[in-house]
Amino acid sequence: MTVMNTPMSNDNTAACGQRLRQAREYAGWSLEQASAQSHMPIRALTALESGDWSKLGAPVFVRGQLRSYARLLGVDADALLAEADIAPVRPVELITREYTPGWERFFNQVGSKIVYVVMTLGLAIPVYMVATRSPVPEQSQQAAQIEAARGTELMPKKREPVAASLAPLPKPASAALSFEFDGESWVQFYAPDGSTLEKGLMKAGDRRQFTAGQLGRAVVGNVSDVRVQHAGQPVDMTPWLKSNVARFAVSSDGSPVAATE
Repeated sequence: MTVMNTPMSNDNTAACGQRLRQAREYAGWSLEQASAQSHMPIRALTALESGDWSKLGAPVFVRGQLRSYARLLGVDADALLAEADIAPVRPVELITREYTPGWERFFNQVGSKIVYVVMTLGLAIPVYMVATRSPVPEQSQQAAQIEAARGTELMPKKREPVAASLAPLPKPASAALSFEFDGESWVQFYAPDGSTLEKGLMKAGDRRQFTAGQLGRAVVGNVSDVRVQHAGQPVDMTPWLKSNVARFAVSSDGSPVAATE
């Protein structure tokens, strides 16, 4: 992505911060009350109102936190961004996760059909041989039955073998971890092996979902405008929240846990 190299603390940002502070004081809120309403830490609100936006991190995080706070106070966030001369972030090209060549799909399909044919022949041939063999004369059958009965009396009884079912066991349903974006948010999604699944700027209305085992680690900016759910239940991002940015790992069952790094 391309971002203008604009200082994050200057006279323009100080003027914008003063407008935010005046709007908060006009609403009759203390910093503690504004923090509770916006779900943002007091230090982040102090940095916004003082104009020292360099403490808030990258410009994309500043944009997200400024929009959230301005919307709460009823201030035009676009006018503040224009006055502070913070350039918009251009979305990066998303990384394609997986691609299977056509020849590989073809050979996979052919291999499956060959296995099916071999299994069918393995069952059909013995049945055919039994059905087409010559019948045994009645006298021979009686003699064989007598001999079998004598042998059964002398031999110890054996347990009947238990036939094992070849049907595959049902797989447990994967609990999905989903992200729904109500505003702009910069995200970084990584697989369990550390490879990048997706990295870029999300817009309002975007949605991402991962099944258990797909996602290993995530970084979500402007998390106050993001709804995170695991197995259909809301997830509280507070344990991993810092300056309105959530950084956390994902366990094998798809639930967020504390990052080990």
